[in-house]
Amino acid sequence: MSVKKTKDDLEDVSLLKFALVAQLKRTHQSSDVDVLLFAGADGKIYASYIPDSIGPKIFELTNLISHNLLHVSQQLAMGLRQSVIEYDFGTVIFSAVGRGALLISLFTGKADLSENMGKIEVAKHVMQHIFEQRPMTTEQLATYPEEVAAELRILSKIVFNEMYTQSSEYKKNMEILADIKVKITGVMGRGEVDQVLAMAFNEIASSPKWMTEDLWPLLVEMIIRDQIRPLHGDYVADICEAEWIPDIKHKLESFV
Repeated sequence: MSVKKTKDDLEDVSLLKFALVAQLKRTHQSSDVDVLLFAGADGKIYASYIPDSIGPKIFELTNLISHNLLHVSQQLAMGLRQSVIEYDFGTVIFSAVGRGALLISLFTGKADLSENMGKIEVAKHVMQHIFEQRPMTTEQLATYPEEVAAELRILSKIVFNEMYTQSSEYKKNMEILADIKVKITGVMGRGEVDQVLAMAFNEIASSPKWMTEDLWPLLVEMIIRDQIRPLHGDYVADICEAEWIPDIKHKLESFV
């Protein structure tokens, strides 16, 4: 029996990678960690977040990581949950993520590790949840500390938004929006487009990416009725109404 997929599934490799990188980026933004790597015990890097502003120290640290990774992995496999190694030019924290994976946090400068350990611990649990593709159910989230559950909820929204922007529905809406902008520009000028659309979307309490097939014709009718007809007269408005609405409906029906 087939199982219906939901937005919580991360079977697509690109989306799984996006979720992992998104969490690494969030950890970087909320802590003093300079670089984060998510790697297998064999040294394969599954995901990473390395900001553009990082200095040359990162190369020294990554070289040391490559030399120490096997040794640390063996220790973690024997039960060591975390390893903190301090060097003259930085600190590396190896954290076990389930079996066979590591969250590697690199500090290139002096940092209060006590303030960062909690954030790394949360990130570790979140990364394990994502990597093992566990369900994002209420029951599953209830098994975590509140900090981890809250982070997973935030990440779930980020991933869902990314999934939506890759969907055909989103692409259709962006194409329809672009077409309507061209239509409005032809009548009212380029400078009026954004204001006209802002007023119309506010009126129907929606935004471009969440529009449905029923709302687009309604939006166009509203623009013609409330903004084009009063400013440009019945003749122009009637032409727009006769041409624009059927054209929009046709594009909505034919979009693949």
